[in-house]
Amino acid sequence: MADWIIRPRSNRQPAVPLKNALTPSTSTKDVRGTRWADGAIGSMIVFGNDLQHAATTGLLSSGYGNAGAFFVTGQNLWQAAIVFAVRRLVKPTWLNDRDQFLQPAQPLTDKFKSDCLVWMLFNGSNLTAGANGLHWNGRDWSLVNHFIPFTESEVGAKGRFESDFMVRYMDGMTFSPKARAVLDEGRKLWTRFHATQFPRKIRDEFKLNRPDAGWYQIRRALKAYGETELTDFDPFDRAYAALSAKLRPMVYELGFLPE
Repeated sequence: MADWIIRPRSNRQPAVPLKNALTPSTSTKDVRGTRWADGAIGSMIVFGNDLQHAATTGLLSSGYGNAGAFFVTGQNLWQAAIVFAVRRLVKPTWLNDRDQFLQPAQPLTDKFKSDCLVWMLFNGSNLTAGANGLHWNGRDWSLVNHFIPFTESEVGAKGRFESDFMVRYMDGMTFSPKARAVLDEGRKLWTRFHATQFPRKIRDEFKLNRPDAGWYQIRRALKAYGETELTDFDPFDRAYAALSAKLRPMVYELGFLPE
């Protein structure tokens, strides 16, 4: 599967290399992810091609500071979502951790592609974010979040999102009932986030200084605020678990992992 996805080349536009959602790389040697690629909206971490390395898979809003990542663009996003999903849906065990990911052996339906996209957007390893005030290499940087599946009016945002890429990308897509349920429950959490007045400690910790906060910031901030006002994640968790249960056997049925 490592050869299945299109990996665009870097261009000359500077980027801040990240080591996680909101923290620039602290490496001083062989730093990667310092240049964008044409049309890039983020990058995906993909160490290794076997199941034991799958837990490292993650999505970022800028380049990744180490080796083992590729840029995500509008052209390869559908493949990136599938790679993300199939690498994280199956948990490694001592029996399967050396199994190699393969290119699909069966045709992929539009429903499968849209299911994987929704699964990626609401996964805990979707580390995309919108934030100002990142410091790296002697200057300040900002992250623009291109992975928001809702409009400002849908979630009650108090300001404009800098990018509406994902809304435009998803326009006209058909979603399965289970993917639609995840979107519906996710929208409720996004709305709650934008209606909450977070204390400065939480705003500073998760860099909540732009309207286009990402899923990582939203769920972490709401959970951190739980001692003051509890957010019920159970309906979302049930919807996400149902979509996961639907997709997990398809990893084998479509030939991404050997039976």
